[in-house]
Amino acid sequence: MGTPSGKNISMTGSSDQDGSTVNDAPLWRHVVKLDKSPGGGGNRSFRCNFCNIVYNGSYSRVKAHLLKVKGQGIRICPKVDYESLKSLHKEHASSDQKKLVSTSTSSIYESPLPISSHFMQVKKRKTEDEEISPTIFDSAGRDELDKKAAKLFYSSALPFNLARSPYWRDFVASVANSNCKGYSPPSYDQLRFNLLKDEKTRIERMLDKVKSSWDQTGVSILCDGWTDRNQGSLVNFMAVSSNGQFFLKAVDASGKGEDSKFLSQLLAEVINQVGPSRVVQIITDNASVCKAASLSLEAMYPHVFWTPCVVHTLNLGLKNICNPEYSIGNTKRYEVLKWIPDIESDLENIRDFIVSNEYSSSFYNKYGQLRLLKVPETRFATTIVLAKRVKEVKDALMKLVYDIDWEIYSTSDKEKAQIFSTRIKDDSWWGKVDYLIEFTEPIVNMMVIADTNEAILHRVWEMWGLMLEQIQSIIFRNEKKDTLVDNSDFCNTVQSVLVERWDKNDTALLCLAYSLNPKYYSHAWLKGEWGTRQCLAPHQDPEIADKRILCFRRLYDNPYLLRQIQNEYGKFATGSAPFDQMEALQLRDDIDPISWWANFGSGTPLLQSLALRLLSQPASSSCCGRNWKTYSMIYDIKSKSASARSEDLVYVHSNLRLMSHRTEDYTKGPTKFWDIVGEDSDLEGQPELDLANLSLDDPVLEPMMFDEEEDNGMEMLNPIGTSGSFVAGDEETD
Repeated sequence: MGTPSGKNISMTGSSDQDGSTVNDAPLWRHVVKLDKSPGGGGNRSFRCNFCNIVYNGSYSRVKAHLLKVKGQGIRICPKVDYESLKSLHKEHASSDQKKLVSTSTSSIYESPLPISSHFMQVKKRKTEDEEISPTIFDSAGRDELDKKAAKLFYSSALPFNLARSPYWRDFVASVANSNCKGYSPPSYDQLRFNLLKDEKTRIERMLDKVKSSWDQTGVSILCDGWTDRNQGSLVNFMAVSSNGQFFLKAVDASGKGEDSKFLSQLLAEVINQVGPSRVVQIITDNASVCKAASLSLEAMYPHVFWTPCVVHTLNLGLKNICNPEYSIGNTKRYEVLKWIPDIESDLENIRDFIVSNEYSSSFYNKYGQLRLLKVPETRFATTIVLAKRVKEVKDALMKLVYDIDWEIYSTSDKEKAQIFSTRIKDDSWWGKVDYLIEFTEPIVNMMVIADTNEAILHRVWEMWGLMLEQIQSIIFRNEKKDTLVDNSDFCNTVQSVLVERWDKNDTALLCLAYSLNPKYYSHAWLKGEWGTRQCLAPHQDPEIADKRILCFRRLYDNPYLLRQIQNEYGKFATGSAPFDQMEALQLRDDIDPISWWANFGSGTPLLQSLALRLLSQPASSSCCGRNWKTYSMIYDIKSKSASARSEDLVYVHSNLRLMSHRTEDYTKGPTKFWDIVGEDSDLEGQPELDLANLSLDDPVLEPMMFDEEEDNGMEMLNPIGTSGSFVAGDEETD
């Protein structure tokens, strides 16, 4: 690290002005020496390489600062984490060991002092070191503590993934550096009552600070339900804004999972809890009970819109394509799409044949490194996930069926083995698998982008149009047709399924948010530089215009305000004053839309306020349905604990996890993605497919589920989120 004044320390053993060297004072390596202090002695200014703060003092203060020793007249370094602290102690201990050997040798052969003097020096030095170096870093002591920690994990059946938890690591580091000798951990009752109440209060205070920002940014209420194996229902509610996401509450809905009036009452309670004027939209899945409950609130809260989860909508469309239902009214559609469920059946048979048969499984393991696990019905894009995994292991499957020993395989499954071999050796069949993956890729990509808590409401309409365009391009290229003059029954059928699913949903707010994004009025966008076709500006698109006007009328029932917002929008859409500044026009597609409105929207205050709220909202509720296994675990102990305490446990648990997601350490270091597997895993932290909770927007997390030194063959098949629904199954809105 460089320094504006002074110099970097030498990495050799040369002596510095204060007489110390890097070899006998190794912690100098981790600071930048600046000027000598006017007071003389060993004091000087130095800048810590961890916290980048300048301090004054001798090497003893450098040690105290870096090794987190309190009471030495210097602040302990807040940026030194547990791993760094261990490394620093090793450097310090290694230097002391070298000095001890050197001193011992010189005292025997060279020093004129009596040996007793040497022992006095060693004793003095040992006393000083004990004050600085915690005994936990003693090798024998550390091993003993490691064994005790391991016993805790083994005896309580704790998943190994807990060792990655930032809260666990913070607790251990705090105990190691605490002056509380004789500390005793909290009791059973303290954890259940006082400490739980205190932590809930602390989180509520933090949430109160965030709530104050919702007056400007607005907030979305996410709702999702879940049904356990005993047919008990649970509904949870989350609040999402540009300042992050917070868990609000979970409600036991057993016996009322299909009662829209009950859900409507719960939503009204949450809206009032958050503050009606702050709520922009309610996002749920597409279950009919959710739609009915949300729409019933319009009379009470006309400014609050229901937005169906975009990811869930796309997933239902994908299901309709991959599993078309036969009926007299859609015979043609069924005939066009029926090859896809045939492929899906083949894929499932291949997987089942491998995993359910000991002989074929052993053959597969000889060549394959990735496991073929079952994709549960509650996952998004299940057919495509399975197709991609089978394609990934194609080489292993080919080697299997061409193995000499496989040729002489003859058991009761001989007929299945023959069908299996025929499919694997069939190039035309693999071509269909490739085509299925290829033409559905735009749908999956949009699901990936939309499956986030980030502000994306204003981009959904654009992504929808681009997705349909990409599907058409892929299909026409595969059929060797020209999009300008030819026709494709398959393309028309696929797009009609998606459009039919899309049109069942209320998309008015999507259109308004789209209309307020300055990018869609820019020269580059209108000329097609952002896509493959020229586009209409939102105010020129009749469908967009109709839904925008509908939203304006719902949001502004006062005639004066309605005229004002329409007038302000007209100025924005046409680039009239105050939006006719050259800079405002040039930056429409160059900066974040929220920044654009903050810089150039003050001349239209009503429209600016609305834009800042809508451009801050998500479009998916899928994150709300993840990690249901934890809630199940907590609610399963209701007979042993009060219902209120169970709800507090869910509240505290969920928000602690969400708060850790907003820290930098969540994406790097020893606590990276610490909670991805922790709850839904076995004792070794290895997830089963039907319990894996990976987000669509984090496909990179798949390899994070497994330590490199552990079972590399146990891979996850589904990096594509969850498809939770308010009631059991995947009820659709018809």
